[in-house]
Amino acid sequence: MTRWVLCLLAIAALFGLVFLEQTPAIKTATAPTAKPSVAQAPAPTPAASPAPKPLPATAATPANPWKGMPLQQFLTEADKSLVLLSPETITFYGLAEQLGVRNNHLDPMTVEAEEAYYAQVQRIADQLATYDLSKVSSTERTNAQIYTWHVKDALASREFANNGYLVSSYLDSYPTYIEWFLTSMHPLTTLADAEDYVSRLSEIPVRFEEAEKRLWLSQELNAVPPRFMLRKAVDQLRLVAETEPAETSYYVTLDEAFASMAGVRKEDQDEILVQAQDTLETYVLPAYENLADYVEEMATRASEDAGVWKQKNGAAYYEYLLRSYTTTTLSADEIFNLGKEEVARIQAEIQTASVALGFAPGLSMPELSGQLEKKTGSSLGEDTVRRFQALLDDIGPRIASAFARVPTGKIEVADGGTDTYFSPGTPDGSRPGMFFAPTQTPQPIYELPTITYHEGIPGHGFQAAYAYGADLPPYLLGLSFTAYSEGWALYAERLAWELGVYANDPVANLGRLQDELFRAVRLVVDPGIHAKRWTYEQAVEYMVENTGLSEDYVRAEVERYIVSPAQAVTYKVGMLHILELRARAEEKLGPAFKLAEFHDVVLGHGELPLDILDKLVDEYIAQHAS
Repeated sequence: MTRWVLCLLAIAALFGLVFLEQTPAIKTATAPTAKPSVAQAPAPTPAASPAPKPLPATAATPANPWKGMPLQQFLTEADKSLVLLSPETITFYGLAEQLGVRNNHLDPMTVEAEEAYYAQVQRIADQLATYDLSKVSSTERTNAQIYTWHVKDALASREFANNGYLVSSYLDSYPTYIEWFLTSMHPLTTLADAEDYVSRLSEIPVRFEEAEKRLWLSQELNAVPPRFMLRKAVDQLRLVAETEPAETSYYVTLDEAFASMAGVRKEDQDEILVQAQDTLETYVLPAYENLADYVEEMATRASEDAGVWKQKNGAAYYEYLLRSYTTTTLSADEIFNLGKEEVARIQAEIQTASVALGFAPGLSMPELSGQLEKKTGSSLGEDTVRRFQALLDDIGPRIASAFARVPTGKIEVADGGTDTYFSPGTPDGSRPGMFFAPTQTPQPIYELPTITYHEGIPGHGFQAAYAYGADLPPYLLGLSFTAYSEGWALYAERLAWELGVYANDPVANLGRLQDELFRAVRLVVDPGIHAKRWTYEQAVEYMVENTGLSEDYVRAEVERYIVSPAQAVTYKVGMLHILELRARAEEKLGPAFKLAEFHDVVLGHGELPLDILDKLVDEYIAQHAS
């Protein structure tokens, strides 16, 4: 799986564009992210599309432009060179003005773009190897080690560039990502922004052509989703293709933006809206139809096999994904067995806690979930947003003692429709952190606190703000390590309980335990699908039986695990690792252990691989041991 900057990095693993979570009582979603780029390959030619504006010309890269640079200057310049390869990353981090470019291009998906990325990463790796890290400060050394891990992992992904699922029925499907990026991330506050938006719209057909070539290559490896998911993807693509241009989310987003855009003449607005509608009608919607035809033809040859084991290099691919996502050496068997143990442990805790609250002993997970929801009721729509905001406003002071500092960054709760996820703001604060809350389906009230603590404070939102306030170098702020970020967010749920936040709400604590159980089940289901050759139905049956979730919800979850292998195991792996490190520090330091100091070590370097976090905690222990 190629992990290129945003579009050319699968699942946005490199830059951590969106922190997200799925919780058992609600249908949540991975914020859509783009897939890897592809090499040229024969593919049907879609309908003609408008020629996109050329990317800005760049001077030839010297053989070694960084020779003689101090380490920190080199890392800053090297990372900047990668960011410049991704127009979408520039937009996401609000860097266009600073870098002197426009927000008017989508990331290319061609073999030339991919090879340019890998060539640059290799140059960075070669230069990194020339520095003697024993001669720099401990902070600089740690920073360089984090970036080195990231660079080596990116290079290791190269052989799996065509193994990822570029199109599926799940939300990280490339067409869904493009729609999400343009309608959620592209700035629309000025006339120039609107012009750039239409420019990007005009590039969608070209990107879809490149995507078809990628799909052709993936089929050569048998790297395609199950047939039923491809057929769902066809339906989704045709739904967009058959929408009236002015009713598409692309057009509506632009039209609504003009309503709050100051200083733009009505004639200019009308002209751009006409351009957008014409581009959609003539080029973009036909491109969706052409891609639907291509995927429909793919489905006729696909099997219903769910796991990546079916791919020509599937075992090696899954091994790489586990290593990349968890930043550990845990094998599929070790994760599977760990999951079984955790499921049994948490189910026992749930039974004990539920009996203490007066529920009948021996209730199945489905029975208990139903009774809990009946006991607390549900929220819907704006009421859900208000409840989440109230919980966010309340939690900060209650957990402050556990941290060396409390970030001041703002988190806003926004309408997420059917989805739940957190999107970090920009480092300069021009865009706040956004907690997208589910509003379109009833939310069991007993689940809301745990979701808040995971997504907002002290979870993703707190962790992102802590990193922004740590005066980290820019090249670290963009890196994402899923086991760390999701492990921290799951740890944050438990931390809130340990700090007494659930003391007056024991029913909500049952919700916390159910959420933890949900993540433990993933440790079993993900390797079950991809290493042990479980069928889709086997995975659904196990998950329904052990979580108490509805079958419809579980089916959607299992589809996620099918097309995003290994990502779902990171939550519990990361959480357990942080708990193990804390226990180690407590045992070694005894009375000298301070929870706030430990958390400062964990949070103070931004996201990082777990093996480097180990070293930092060991250094902390050594410094404070008597």
